[in-house]
Amino acid sequence: MRAIVAALVAFLAAAAPALAHDSLAPAGADHNWLPDEEWVHRHWVPFDERALESALRLRPGQLEAYLYNDHHTVAALARARGMELDPLVARLAPSSPLLRERTVRVLTQGHLAQHLFFHVFHGLDLHPHAEDVFGMPADAYRALREEGASYAEIAREGDVPVARLRAHARKMLAADRRDGVARGEAVAASSARVQARALRRLDCWLTRPAPALDPGNPYGKNRFLHGSHAAGWPGTAAERRADDRRVERFRRGLMRACWPHPKAWKE
Repeated sequence: MRAIVAALVAFLAAAAPALAHDSLAPAGADHNWLPDEEWVHRHWVPFDERALESALRLRPGQLEAYLYNDHHTVAALARARGMELDPLVARLAPSSPLLRERTVRVLTQGHLAQHLFFHVFHGLDLHPHAEDVFGMPADAYRALREEGASYAEIAREGDVPVARLRAHARKMLAADRRDGVARGEAVAASSARVQARALRRLDCWLTRPAPALDPGNPYGKNRFLHGSHAAGWPGTAAERRADDRRVERFRRGLMRACWPHPKAWKE
């Protein structure tokens, strides 16, 4: 157990410089970089989210508030609360070496953690299903989406009932949950929480434009706010305070829409 954690931490420290937030990103990767791995795309959380909240004494909503600035890592919060990485991984992770390794990555990579828990629709790809779901070729669907149309508007353009679109999305979310648990790559309780988050926000997602075009989407900020920055920034206490203030200003200024907005982070 300790050998796995130590080896991965050493690799993180030696990772090539990058513009992305996460230290495992390849050199030159942009802010939104994520590992191109199925468990990441399908939000298969490798440990119990409630156990993490309990270990770090987090109240409801605080994990999202903390990770809203994805320069934050859960490992750093754990250290601030008197818990080192090794014992936290030992407390959270099941016996599988694969899931222990993924747990370390989630705890030490801020954008990966933010994505896995809260970017609940990132990875729910409707594009390959354009003919069946939207009643039109993929190129026509893509053009409408890039012009700012919502999924519901595109479905109506293809004379497809929105209820059919909603049912398709619910089926995909259920498959993600079922497959991750069945393959032993996701903890059932966390998969249920991710699915519940997505279902609560599903109607909003269907009626809003793409995140990059939606000023009310709290997770469109990665494209609007941070941009490129030097590897390792923010590195000083002053830089971290400035970064936190900037993210909080952006959070407060989000346009009101159907999206639930994260709470402000407070220790």
